[in-house]
Amino acid sequence: QAIFSSGSIFTEGPTTNGRPDSIRLRMLGSLLIFSSLLLISHGRERNNGRQQFASEDPNSRFICEGQLAEYAACQCNEAEGDVSCINAQFVDTSIFASLESYYKGLNRITFHGNNFQDLPSGSLFGSSSSSYSNLDTLNISANYIVNLHSNALQGLRNLKTLDLSNNEIVLLESDIGFLQNTPKLTELMLRRAFTMTSNRSSQFDMMMKMFEKAKLEKLEVLDLSYNFLSSIPFDLPCPFPKLTRLDLRQNFLTNFVVNETCLANIRTIDLSRNQIHSLDAPFRQLANNLKDESLILKNSFYCDCKSGEWIQWLRSTRVVREKSSLICDRASPSTYKGTRLVEVPIDKLDCSIDVWNDNPASSYSIILSILIVSIQLLR
Repeated sequence: QAIFSSGSIFTEGPTTNGRPDSIRLRMLGSLLIFSSLLLISHGRERNNGRQQFASEDPNSRFICEGQLAEYAACQCNEAEGDVSCINAQFVDTSIFASLESYYKGLNRITFHGNNFQDLPSGSLFGSSSSSYSNLDTLNISANYIVNLHSNALQGLRNLKTLDLSNNEIVLLESDIGFLQNTPKLTELMLRRAFTMTSNRSSQFDMMMKMFEKAKLEKLEVLDLSYNFLSSIPFDLPCPFPKLTRLDLRQNFLTNFVVNETCLANIRTIDLSRNQIHSLDAPFRQLANNLKDESLILKNSFYCDCKSGEWIQWLRSTRVVREKSSLICDRASPSTYKGTRLVEVPIDKLDCSIDVWNDNPASSYSIILSILIVSIQLLR
């Protein structure tokens, strides 16, 4: 039987449910094609949605991979070779070794605000330490680190900046080789790094041994601020021939006495907020050999009839930075309390008041100073 349509002839084949099988197959094929197109379109919409989300949320570019992906406190910028985990509360240092599986050639690694306590006895990065030969900056501050271990930094031969600030380090004799694997360090940050309860004399001895063994001949910046230091080793700057900045802010130093032959390249010594109340002859002699504007001396100065010599020196020297902001925190007579050192009339200062007497007011001042330091460290 023949069917004539638009001049064409279709031969009707066998039928199923009253329809030719050829027509049924064509309809089924059209349905499959339509379904495929619908799926492709839906996939494109999902991809567009992801791209739109990425463009709307710039932080999505910094989502980490691997174990770090589970922590919102971690951000990873592979393009810049930067991994950062701040206040993620890690307790196991094995997290460092896991990085190598996902990130190669990192330049900067920051783990701040965790609870590691002890660095490992082997390399911090495990057997993959050779993968971090180009690491430039390692920030492991505020991690409650107590024990360092000599091999912890093994493999980091090109490290330039190491930040160990805000820890509770207690140096042991076995730790003095801790920095020997980082000969290219230019910045060593030890801000409030050491515990207050340890034996100061013993800790100084081991710190100096660690510095000397490390041979940090490229070190330019050493930060020992906020460590409650009442004195420092005489040869503190000597292991660092290229040292340009020594930060000793917010300690309890009453004077600054070091080997001046080791300060040849110093451009800044920050002695702010210590317990320096006058500038004696040895201090002035040392300062006279420093570069112009290399000393920062924001302290509480006491002015009386015995202060003329050092105030006169302060006015004439070019070594002290921002000296016009320095004032007499105590004065005799008290009329000149708060007067700038560059302006106080030296000939009118007397000794009718004992500005050095440990009276209740001064005790209150010391207690207040300690409280201020403690609050700043908790921030």
